[in-house]
Amino acid sequence: MGMILATASSAAGLFSLYGSWRNWSLLKRWGTLVGWSLLLLSCFLWASSAASVALGISYALLALTACAWLLVGYNRERRPQRSPLLAAGKVRWPALSALGKHLLLLLGTVPLAGAAALYGSTALATVLPWQQGNALSFAMLLAPVLWGCGAYWQCADSRPLRPAATHLAVLLVSAVAIY
Repeated sequence: MGMILATASSAAGLFSLYGSWRNWSLLKRWGTLVGWSLLLLSCFLWASSAASVALGISYALLALTACAWLLVGYNRERRPQRSPLLAAGKVRWPALSALGKHLLLLLGTVPLAGAAALYGSTALATVLPWQQGNALSFAMLLAPVLWGCGAYWQCADSRPLRPAATHLAVLLVSAVAIY
């Protein structure tokens, strides 16, 4: 029974905030206050009906999100379909230089930056003065950050061979250090 009241309170609070935002005559004056009060009440109801307070707050946020998506679906706009911009048969392949540049970007960002990040963080873990478990945990958490930074550098640099060569050098030095 508590979860039904909590769900109803979440839905009514969000509906009240929506009505206040849309300037509906019934909710124009007190809609915001009533909406936030109902949402706070729903948090309390969810927390009291769940196994723990943290789980109840999580349920309250999930219920709020589900109700918000229902309002988004209710508020959708139907637009007419556009006519295609290009006539059929006029699609051309990009220039060979553009394909080469994008292939280099793909190879530099995915396998090369990833391998350099993984090997580099593992090589760093072997030289850290920490216990092996702590060093490997650090390497595991550092690798995606390094991979993202390397991929960003690869995509942002105007000369894509420079980061690719750096990734390759880091990969080779790290592989030699590990093995």
